Amino acid sequence: MHPLPAVVVVILATWDAWRWYFVRVSAAPEEALALVLTVVLLGLLAITRQPASAPPRSLPLLTIAFLLAVYAASDAFLPAIARAGIAAVATLFCFYFAALRERPPLALCGLTALALPVLPSLQFTLGYPMRIISATLAVPLLRAHGLDVARQGTFLLWRDEMIQFDAPCSGVNMLWAGLLLTLVGCVLLRLHPLKAVAAIALSLLLAIACNVLRASSLFYIEAHLVPQAPAWWHEGIGIAAFAVTAAASLRLLIALRDWEPKTWLE
Repeated sequence: MHPLPAVVVVILATWDAWRWYFVRVSAAPEEALALVLTVVLLGLLAITRQPASAPPRSLPLLTIAFLLAVYAASDAFLPAIARAGIAAVATLFCFYFAALRERPPLALCGLTALALPVLPSLQFTLGYPMRIISATLAVPLLRAHGLDVARQGTFLLWRDEMIQFDAPCSGVNMLWAGLLLTLVGCVLLRLHPLKAVAAIALSLLLAIACNVLRASSLFYIEAHLVPQAPAWWHEGIGIAAFAVTAAASLRLLIALRDWEPKTWLE
């Protein structure tokens, strides 16, 4: 089967999941942006990459059949968003093969998962733990600056004031965006699965570290230690923190692409 008709067949076979997806994103169209960007990315790859010198391989029908079988069986025990993830992986698998005539990297599965409307679920499940982590790590950093700060839950105590780490300060948005950027880089650079796993782990650490720096910087504003700070500083610090995360993630991806492990005999 040619890959392009296979894309249509897979979409039709998983239409119930796509119908759920379109209903979900119709209420918040911005949640569809990541999936649209993923499809655009694959299209750009098809245009810019040179065709392989070897003859194109046939579409791995067994892989497609397996994904569709898992999708069909998941109706009884998986939530709608998980079934939509399986449908999206199967569809983009065929789309990637149609565009580049090669098996997609493992990172495409993670990229597809993040391209679904998962951010509200991540906020619900990871928001509070990440606020605790950020507040805990911010305390020694602020104390190193000479501030007698203590943590109580998601609050920082200083001079009888309680400064809260609210939901936007959890860093979940930064974590999601950093992982999305990292997985896009893994697909573009065709990183080996082990290198992709290392890139994901480092991206997680970078997101947490930069969010701690962001929260610590915002403490000076919220505690009025910076007099007459403009209102836009709050958003500006957040943008600067993400810019640092993005730049560091891209630098690590390039380093991982060029890194080759040496054996003990060398």
